Amino acid sequence: MGLKTSLNSAFSKIGVLRATFDIRVSKIWDSFDRRDFLFFGGLVMLWYGLNIISPAVAYSVCGGVLATVGLIGSLFGGK
Repeated sequence: MGLKTSLNSAFSKIGVLRATFDIRVSKIWDSFDRRDFLFFGGLVMLWYGLNIISPAVAYSVCGGVLATVGLIGSLFGGK
């Protein structure tokens, strides 16, 4: 009988942890906006374009444009 109650207790704690994890992940997901993805995606493309062996102007320029659009959108854009 002790094993059954301990397993039920463990599974209920796992269920509570999963529910709180889902709530936290959904709040984090809701806090991001398209402008944040533009900005961070632009920074990643800019970093990649500047760090690859052959000079990739397209990655650098595209990353700079995306990061600028994301930053301007975050500063001057509404909700």
